[in-house]
Amino acid sequence: MRFPAVFLLLALSMPAYAATDDVPEDIQGKWVGEGEVCDALGAPLVISATTLVYADGRIDDVFFSPEDGVDGAIHFREEGEVSNYEYVAEEDVLVYHPEGFGMGSALPMFRCPEPADFERRCGWLANPTPGNWWLIDADRTWTLSSQGDDNATTTAVMDRVPAFDADEFVSTGNYYGYGCACLTVATDPDEDRVLAIGTSKRLPLATCEADASLPSPADW
Repeated sequence: MRFPAVFLLLALSMPAYAATDDVPEDIQGKWVGEGEVCDALGAPLVISATTLVYADGRIDDVFFSPEDGVDGAIHFREEGEVSNYEYVAEEDVLVYHPEGFGMGSALPMFRCPEPADFERRCGWLANPTPGNWWLIDADRTWTLSSQGDDNATTTAVMDRVPAFDADEFVSTGNYYGYGCACLTVATDPDEDRVLAIGTSKRLPLATCEADASLPSPADW
């Protein structure tokens, strides 16, 4: 199999970035190596808009850089070691280069299936108090996590929640606050609960502020 370069993932030490630097949604998702099983405990590598979660639970902040690589690059922090992941759009394959991009091994990784019932929801993404995360759209307030949650479903949801740049995040003190985002989600309407996140895209605060269908943060 030939793997033309489309996106290159490079491990670098970088801070948080604005929404224009989000990982493209067609790269976000769960990935496993050849021969691995998607639903095996700890198997998938999870890429969200702003983070990469390794199979062992480690998390690195990431950002997308369109001017790097052939058609763009994703950079993320990894202590003292560079690992490269190359996305192949034509094959929808993620290729891991252990020795560095263009050198040594090229190990394909494959996308895990996602729920078929994802829907797009946009609005306020809020962390008002410890352990509590909400998505507040035009329909209702959806719970992503609640204080005291300790289960695999909630962990999987929170693995895909994007981090916000300070300029596009309203701080309410002690690291809490809210931003604006679009998520593709699977939900339980009876419980007002987000069961899974597929992809995410951070939006400027002004987008939610100008949306008359959204409740004002003062009314939450």
